[in-house]
Amino acid sequence: MMIPKILYEESTYKMIFWSSILNGIGGRFAQVGSLALLYKLTESGMALGILLSLQVLPTIVFTPISGYLADRFHKGNLLFWADLLRVPFALLPILAVSTEQLWLLYFSALAISIGNAIYRPVRFAIIPEIVQKKNLVSVNGLEQNVIGITLVFGSLLGGIIGYFFDVIILFFFHSLFLLCAACLVWSVKKINLSKNIKDVESYTSFSSSKLILNVALLRVLLIVFAVMPLANGIDNVVFNLIALDVFSKGNIGVGLIYGALGIGFVLSSFIAKWIRGKYITIAVYMIFFEGMGHLFLSQSYLFYQAILLAILISFVGGISNICFDTVLMKILPESKRGFLFGTFTMIQNSSMGIAMILAGFLMEWLSPLFSAFLVGISYVIFALIFMIAFKQVNVRKSLMKLKT
Repeated sequence: MMIPKILYEESTYKMIFWSSILNGIGGRFAQVGSLALLYKLTESGMALGILLSLQVLPTIVFTPISGYLADRFHKGNLLFWADLLRVPFALLPILAVSTEQLWLLYFSALAISIGNAIYRPVRFAIIPEIVQKKNLVSVNGLEQNVIGITLVFGSLLGGIIGYFFDVIILFFFHSLFLLCAACLVWSVKKINLSKNIKDVESYTSFSSSKLILNVALLRVLLIVFAVMPLANGIDNVVFNLIALDVFSKGNIGVGLIYGALGIGFVLSSFIAKWIRGKYITIAVYMIFFEGMGHLFLSQSYLFYQAILLAILISFVGGISNICFDTVLMKILPESKRGFLFGTFTMIQNSSMGIAMILAGFLMEWLSPLFSAFLVGISYVIFALIFMIAFKQVNVRKSLMKLKT
């Protein structure tokens, strides 16, 4: 099987992989608990939008900082502390449950998201340093498996636990899993990263930002990372409300819908071994198919239809993610990889956060299914625009600029 083979070949990445699984499952437990608790107390789509936006907005400030740190300091240390310092904040929702003080729930989401903003760029930057180049596509496929497994086990199991037991248990598990994840990456702290570049003399945020503006391929990729999350952000709120509002499935519904999304991401990871070049073309086509999936979703009359379409949507979305991540890992200069990916992530999550807030307001007037229709139209339009934009780019010239 492909997955065990890659994990055996890449022993250092294996520790990162399993720590991410624990990290992600705990985070999904907390998300299911927080969303169900908040909706129970407020029954407000706007409140859900605010909570979801707090999970991404801190990246505006902290992701570029994380990218800078990843290019300067030992990435294993950064991953360890990003996990460990989130443990006490993961327990805050328990206090929010007992006191019904919603601000504690929001503050916990904010603190956890700051840790995530630091964690993700560091994790992205360390992968090309510890993984053989020939295995990058397979590992990026496995990364979608991480997303899928955490969605399936985290969201589905979290929904089941939240349905049959008190949601407090979910927050205890979150803190425990973060602690275990920190223990797993402890060994990575001791690895001598031969490509560590603490002594880069010419490093400045200005030069890195200028590089994006000067290279046509990076400019178009930046547009993709800025525009796509506008639809993704609304998407996040829509999927929650389809489970909670349209089909009235409560905690178990949220778990099932996220579990379905996770299955799609897991399935997409198995496609990685068949992807041989044409990454950008494949990614753009997948965005188009993602839009078609949302158009069909808007016509769902039964919950199982929504579940099947959620699997399809995340399947093609996962393939798109694999392709774009592989392109970035292959073309970004090693000395600025952390900062540049941090910049892309900042733009991506800022757009998503804004979209989530807007979605919260829109859900007060628009039905979730009609919103899914609008998202589908947006994906189709974006795919056509990206197809035209990438055709205008001289890829060879862009790569030459990046090399020099």
